[in-house]
Amino acid sequence: MDSVKNIVCDFNNLYRAMTKCRKGVMWKDSVARYSNNGLANILKLCNSLEDGSYEIDDYYEFTIYEPKEREIASNKFKDRVFQRSFCDNYLYPTLTKSFIYDNAACQIKKGTDMARDRLAHHMQEFFKRYRLCGFVLSMDIKKYFDSTPHTTAKQATRKNVKDGWAFEQVEKIIDSHSLEDNPGVGLGLGSQPNQLIQLTVPNDIDHYIKEKLQIKPYIRYMDDMILIHHDKEYLKECLEEIKIKFEEIGLRLNTKKTQIFPLKQGINFLGFKFKLTKTGKIIRILSKKNVKKRKRKIRKHKKLVDEGKMTREKADSCYESWKAHAKKGNSYKLIQKMDKYYKKVMEGDVSTCLKN
Repeated sequence: MDSVKNIVCDFNNLYRAMTKCRKGVMWKDSVARYSNNGLANILKLCNSLEDGSYEIDDYYEFTIYEPKEREIASNKFKDRVFQRSFCDNYLYPTLTKSFIYDNAACQIKKGTDMARDRLAHHMQEFFKRYRLCGFVLSMDIKKYFDSTPHTTAKQATRKNVKDGWAFEQVEKIIDSHSLEDNPGVGLGLGSQPNQLIQLTVPNDIDHYIKEKLQIKPYIRYMDDMILIHHDKEYLKECLEEIKIKFEEIGLRLNTKKTQIFPLKQGINFLGFKFKLTKTGKIIRILSKKNVKKRKRKIRKHKKLVDEGKMTREKADSCYESWKAHAKKGNSYKLIQKMDKYYKKVMEGDVSTCLKN
């Protein structure tokens, strides 16, 4: 049987990883240069992995502002190629096999849509037993990627990564990035293996919540967690125990975003507010924050179109993408209002819409 190293570093698997990595980004000069001489570059990468001379290059670091401000550390293209092969051929199936089903981020057949559907499912199942007489514990990990200790990430990964060569690569990936003012802490947001590793870090806590605390209506999307229970006092006890579990691995909950509140108030999760009606129906509406952001974006696009920095077709396409997202909830009337707002802004003067 081929070793993990032979499978991951196989020329065909690396070349296949390159074709996946370049999808949608061939417009980038670095990607185009690497791909245009792809056979030779993959052979060079293959040889460096074989003789042990492969090293991870410095990261590209930049800031994104949507959906919220984040610092991104992105790999050079050759490193993305290797890491894609590593994830596809070993790391992904090795780590995810121990996850609870309700660990919903960054996995095949999972994502934001699945997470929202699972939350709706949990709410409806809860309603069948307790109606609206319940409470929600909403939790968020403070600076999740930036505050994760490297030792914690390695220990969490080691529980499933038994192959020596594979764990050596995991260690190199983890140690290849840390905060300037706090060495040994922080994983780069933008690296595929780091996404998987970060999913793994609270895995034991996921099982603790489901199995020890017996909270079945629980879902986690990366660092956002929702628990539902009929006893508010029990949720308070759960929160204290969960805080201790996170502190043991060097992480803290965000006190500003961690709270307990009545289920009937509705749950904000992944851009939508989920509300149960008295009959048990789930209503999903876009959060007010999302709508305000979209209005600002529409006015910004109008300005860019007027300045000739964006085509009207591109602006229309961006708006249609938002509408497709909004249609995942009960947003018919909202979309009608936004259509009118969009037409008013794009065909009029931005200044006339600033107060809307």
